[in-house]
Amino acid sequence: MSLYKLLTLPLHRLRLPPPKSFDGQTVLITGANTGLGREAARQALELGASTVIMGVRTLSKGEAAKQDIIRQSTSTGVVISPEAIEVWQLDMESFESVKSFASRADRYVKTGGGRLDVAIMNAGVATGKFVQTPEDGWERSLQVNCLSTALLSLRLLPLLQHSNAKSSSTSVLPHLVIVASDIHAIASFPERTAPNILQALNDREQWEKTQARNPAERYAVTKLLDHFIAIELANMVTSSSQGGAMPSVIVNSLTPGFCKSDLMSPSRGEKAPLPLRVMQWLVARDVTEGAKTYVDAAVQGVSSHGKWLENQVVTDPGDIVTGQDALRARQQVWKEMLDVLKQVDAGLMV
Repeated sequence: MSLYKLLTLPLHRLRLPPPKSFDGQTVLITGANTGLGREAARQALELGASTVIMGVRTLSKGEAAKQDIIRQSTSTGVVISPEAIEVWQLDMESFESVKSFASRADRYVKTGGGRLDVAIMNAGVATGKFVQTPEDGWERSLQVNCLSTALLSLRLLPLLQHSNAKSSSTSVLPHLVIVASDIHAIASFPERTAPNILQALNDREQWEKTQARNPAERYAVTKLLDHFIAIELANMVTSSSQGGAMPSVIVNSLTPGFCKSDLMSPSRGEKAPLPLRVMQWLVARDVTEGAKTYVDAAVQGVSSHGKWLENQVVTDPGDIVTGQDALRARQQVWKEMLDVLKQVDAGLMV
């Protein structure tokens, strides 16, 4: 994010969708026990969602967040039933956990009488340490922000389509929302020319080299890959729809802007650098404001399909996402991701 964007961020006034925008809908949000995810869950419920499924790494923290949402809404005059909030365990550092979560969602929709109208892929990490996930051996932010996000999205897409097919309303399409960022613009991404991009990104020496030049490089690259993931998923549901003109699911991505979030905090074992904390105090959005971008993206129309939203407006993410070099890198890394994910989930339908 440029200095100009940071300084002008408070000038952009964000809006909530109209009341009852989620009337009767089931909304799933990952990373929902804290920060923007928890606030988006509260906003969706206050806007009429009948059920919110909170994907959380630690169930006790998820249950505490559930009670916090109920208390906070009650204080504003909105009564939310405890039955309206489901707390499901999800560890994005583990493919097995992602598959288990997706299987639970499958049962919920297909045999449990539930439905799925909106899925918001919010879970993510920002880290200044090279750590590989213990079960799967991928660099942590690459797995959480990208590989697991892609896997879960691919597993949830058929459930969103299934609920849409059962719906009596033809005017409201289901939504899959990928939480990206605008930090993608600063990524140098030298790995894009590697024979295998994912393996290059998983190499400690390469990680140390790029992080030494720019401490935000890896986070920026994972958010760039989130743009790629959103575009590829959008292409999948568009090409499979009748005539290719109308998607069966609206897939979009967004940046919440610079927010006072828990993305890098002492509670996660890391502390944001002092200059970043100062800028957060000066200009960053609070979570209530930032979460408005989530619920807004989840009600955007077909014009947002395959697009990126900044300040709640469809915006060009730049040549780093849409240029010819980016197209080649996107197609290569998507193929590599599918190869990895089909190995860890043999039933994946792609």
